[in-house]
Amino acid sequence: MRHSHVVAARRSETVETPDTVPGPGEIAVRTLLSGVCASELPAWTGHDGAAPLRLGHELAGEIAAVGPGVHGWAIGEPVTGFASGAFADVVHVPARDLLPLPANVPARTVLGEPVACVVEALSRCGLRAGQRVAVVGLGFMGLIAVQAAAAHAPALLVGVDPVESARTLAAALGADEVQAPEDAEPHAYDVVIEFTGTAAGLKLAGQLARQHGTLCVAGYHHSGPRELDVELWYRGVTLVNGFTPQRHRQLAALREGLRLMSERRLTLEPLLTHEVALDDLDTGFGQLLERPAGFVKCVVRPSRTT
Repeated sequence: MRHSHVVAARRSETVETPDTVPGPGEIAVRTLLSGVCASELPAWTGHDGAAPLRLGHELAGEIAAVGPGVHGWAIGEPVTGFASGAFADVVHVPARDLLPLPANVPARTVLGEPVACVVEALSRCGLRAGQRVAVVGLGFMGLIAVQAAAAHAPALLVGVDPVESARTLAAALGADEVQAPEDAEPHAYDVVIEFTGTAAGLKLAGQLARQHGTLCVAGYHHSGPRELDVELWYRGVTLVNGFTPQRHRQLAALREGLRLMSERRLTLEPLLTHEVALDDLDTGFGQLLERPAGFVKCVVRPSRTT
């Protein structure tokens, strides 16, 4: 089987290795789709050239083999979940970290891990019908959040982003209104969900929360310290961390996300805007870094299977 690994800063190689059988409690998943994620950009751009590093954690595929002690799964069954080293033809995943896909959800349109992250973040915001809700940052995760938030029947759902194409897509996916950051109304929203991952975006999100509203920090913040204005304290704003390290919560969120997908209330199809083969993974990371016009998400589809 083949897998890609990073061998130097911004340089990956695809290598062929002998097929292996899954170990106890593992399932061999034939990769149909894996996502290029911003959380792995530092590993790709800053690799020191020492040991090769395998990346890829967003996965959908079908079962190729099951290991000892694994029961209740069928060869060929479509699955998604939480993987490591998913930039490969086949990846071994603990059975406990996988969920079956609903029959009406094609595997080639699903990335379970980011869906779980978004649904988990929203589950901690106290969303309920009739609220005014703003999603700040309409990248891949924010556009998933718009759809998931719409399922809670808010009185007003607003998407905020500086990129016009992102705003247009948010409107098509369920936002009642879309706004550029400079047009967003301060202190106007019961719940503000931040998915920018930037200091400026986090500051803006805080400014939009009303008195005794909720600010959920759900963006991936990895580029230095962040500051929160003490004014949030004076306004009585509740701060929520949208992240969880607990697998049982992630799996529960993924189940809910898959339910929304099966009901046609959540889709990733218009968000998968760019695609590369396994041998061209560096192009995918480059697109994520440079964000060409219309970019939302790059995915890897192996050019052949084992």
